[in-house]
Amino acid sequence: MISKNNIDNGKAFDWGLASEDYAKYRDIYPNEFYEKLIELGLCVKGQNVLDLGTGTGVLPRNMHKYGAKFIGADISENQIEQARRLTKEAGFDIEYVVASAETVDFPENSFDVITACQCFQYFDKEIALPKIHKMPKENGNFCVLFMSWLPDESQNRL
Repeated sequence: MISKNNIDNGKAFDWGLASEDYAKYRDIYPNEFYEKLIELGLCVKGQNVLDLGTGTGVLPRNMHKYGAKFIGADISENQIEQARRLTKEAGFDIEYVVASAETVDFPENSFDVITACQCFQYFDKEIALPKIHKMPKENGNFCVLFMSWLPDESQNRL
């Protein structure tokens, strides 16, 4: 369960309740999204990547073909269950752990890239950021990914 005062007036919510629907319908990122990561040299062969708030593992599964070794972490056991199922069905080797950004615990200098896609706004930054700060290797990257509908820009594309 997550509760943030600035989201839905602090009412607690649980992404795990929607895990089956997420697994069926929420593979939402366009190819340009993944291509931009590759252009930036992120999540590519030879890199170890931690995907925080992985949900059903959309980012690791779609980036798998580029060769990085992914670990996906999510607060919801139901989300991780669906991520493992979808990953197994795809025949991929991606590790998943049940852990929030505030409780995830890997040694210092473990990752070349840490991603947080569509989830950073839910983190308790005072707790999560010090943990996140210690996990990248020297010259590692923390990449916050977020997509949003921009009506003025979107209308120009119609």
